Amino acid sequence: MVGAAALLAACEQNRRAEDALAVGLGNPEVRHPIAFSASTEVLDVEVPEGAEGLSQNQQVDVFRYLYRYKREAKGRLTITVPGGPRDPAAIAHSLKGIQQQVTEAGIDYRVHRGVRPKSTDVPLIRLAYRRPVAMPPECDKWGENVGRNEPRIPYPNFGCATQRNTAIMIENARDLIEPQEEDPRSSEKRSVMWSGYIGVGGKSDGDGGGAADSTKKAPAPKK
Repeated sequence: MVGAAALLAACEQNRRAEDALAVGLGNPEVRHPIAFSASTEVLDVEVPEGAEGLSQNQQVDVFRYLYRYKREAKGRLTITVPGGPRDPAAIAHSLKGIQQQVTEAGIDYRVHRGVRPKSTDVPLIRLAYRRPVAMPPECDKWGENVGRNEPRIPYPNFGCATQRNTAIMIENARDLIEPQEEDPRSSEKRSVMWSGYIGVGGKSDGDGGGAADSTKKAPAPKK
């Protein structure tokens, strides 16, 4: 009895292993996974001598950069501020303008100070973040004759082209890792539709002619 039980247990384990292998062979995401590497996106904001803050063009550049950060970044935003005695007031004014936009966007950031620029360069305040980049799998396993597949097992490159094309065409690789945050709802239209759906304010429950309004009074019985 003990030997038979052990044999049945071993058979069950083998069957589960074969099922897991079959699922893996038929799942392109498992067999041909998309890898990710990190890329650093940088924005350098020049600080001219005597600057009293960001120019209009710089404000637009920072706004667009922060918009991209919220869509594709993985990690904290870093702001690197040049050090040294070269026009610290202008650097402080420009940094204040950048920090104001970052705070209004609700972005977590860290400031690094004390980086000394080259003497011939205009001081720069550098914004940087890291984002994922999709790396497509290689679809180069064509050693098997797919025209004679009697056991009906997925061939080595099964689904690889789809995975590769997805990695190449994806605009924002972070979408393959996690979903985007929801945008604020349109409160006006949504409130009207929701009120009609739940029957608030004397409307039906939204079933196209549906349930009677409970707020209406029943007609008085005839005498």
